[in-house]
Amino acid sequence: MPVKKSHGLILVVGPTGSGKTTSLHAVLGHVNKPNKKIWTAEDPVEITQPGLQQVQVHPKIGFTFADAMRAFLRADPDIILIGEMRDKETASIGVEASLTGHLVLSTLHTNPAPETISCLLDLGLDPVNFFDALLGILAQRLMRTLCVDCKEPYKPEQKELDHLIDQCDRESFAELGVDADSVELYRAKGCTSCGGLGYRGRVGIHEFLLGTPKLQGLIYRNAGIEAIYEQPIADGMRTLKQDGIAKIFAGLSDYSQLLNVTAE
Repeated sequence: MPVKKSHGLILVVGPTGSGKTTSLHAVLGHVNKPNKKIWTAEDPVEITQPGLQQVQVHPKIGFTFADAMRAFLRADPDIILIGEMRDKETASIGVEASLTGHLVLSTLHTNPAPETISCLLDLGLDPVNFFDALLGILAQRLMRTLCVDCKEPYKPEQKELDHLIDQCDRESFAELGVDADSVELYRAKGCTSCGGLGYRGRVGIHEFLLGTPKLQGLIYRNAGIEAIYEQPIADGMRTLKQDGIAKIFAGLSDYSQLLNVTAE
């Protein structure tokens, strides 16, 4: 698992409200041990945990994420969470820190995981240093879940089923172990438990790009964006849409909710 590494860079990406901060703090909760020195710089500090040294940045008084990173490095923490890589300076310091023995966690407001690579390279990061540091990029969204008290099972028409399978792609669908002949899907109905909406709660959908040698080689060679998008899928990455469709077949949500959160 990348979070078990002693150094490197892990990014969580997605739009505002997609649960990036919650995911990062879940990671910190997993690795938070008495022998680990963990420092965070956030804007604002939304979640607190015992054992963490947490500070809030204040750009208006000249205390930015980059300033916090420089101060942190003088204290030599094991793990650093930086709220967001908003600019080249913060990203560069984060990459340098991850190459010098620190595990660095951060976020960006990008969409698919592969897009994050081109975004950071466009900022002017050195591609060799960046990919030497990169452990992985997690893209995520929050999809509304069907109310468990009133969701209604139905047998999908062949046209709807074929569309879902094609969107997932046939090979990935086969890996789900779903029997296409007997599958049931669920749709929203509405009851007092969900206020008549048919939905209650959220479920995360994810795609995780792993920093593989093949992807590293593409970045070193300054390959085009199309190749950078295709390689993680060839390496086995399940896309956001594929993960969402898997959760639809699991009865957790429906296609309309998936479109709401994955429409580019």
